[in-house]
Amino acid sequence: MRRVRSEHRLIVCVVAFAAVASSSVAAFTIGAAAEVTESAVRGKQIQVTDSIRPPSGCRRVAVIGDSLSDNSRPWLVSGLSEAGFAAVVDAQPSRRIPSSVPAPYSGVMAAREVRATFGDADCWVVALGSNDLPYGGLDRASIGGWFDEMLGAVTPGAHVWWVNVDYHRDPRWAFDFVGATSLFNAALADRASDDPYLDVIDWHALAEANVHWFFDPVHVDRTGSIARARQTVDALPRPR
Repeated sequence: MRRVRSEHRLIVCVVAFAAVASSSVAAFTIGAAAEVTESAVRGKQIQVTDSIRPPSGCRRVAVIGDSLSDNSRPWLVSGLSEAGFAAVVDAQPSRRIPSSVPAPYSGVMAAREVRATFGDADCWVVALGSNDLPYGGLDRASIGGWFDEMLGAVTPGAHVWWVNVDYHRDPRWAFDFVGATSLFNAALADRASDDPYLDVIDWHALAEANVHWFFDPVHVDRTGSIARARQTVDALPRPR
């Protein structure tokens, strides 16, 4: 989800920080990749070569995100490493959730690729949704379908932390980004209340308390990107 300020597109882009690596995937302290023997369905255990730890403490962490995560990548990578996690950060500007979107812009396909290369993780961070808002973000059924597909792509039995969204009004567009933000976040909170393996990282509250970070309706500056990375890392239980 990257955005150049002069361009008027629904799927937005932001110029990457110089510190960000050119590849969209950053991995460190990588363990052996798991061999997945069938498609993931959340709640159905599948056979993998790695054993998955319970969600009381994370050891292997996979982050799937869009340009907000891409801009936070240097601090995500260092923060996760310093916290003792074996982790991979797969962040792609303009990324949406569904598998119907071609790679590398599909979060579902990115999760599958991470499982095939990095291996299964006991903890996942999903930081997606902003780029999906214009494609059904005012319809709760569509939002629920996105959740179903994304949660079905991660390691079965793994704990998921989903970063909610904060998309401000853009006067250049008729679409109600603020209303879609509210509906998406409410649907995510409801889903988490019914799923013991799903928690919400409340980026919306943190960002709204610091609106000076925003340089466009959705992207934040370096200070905001550092704070977002720190919030994400702090949400994860440390390895035991």
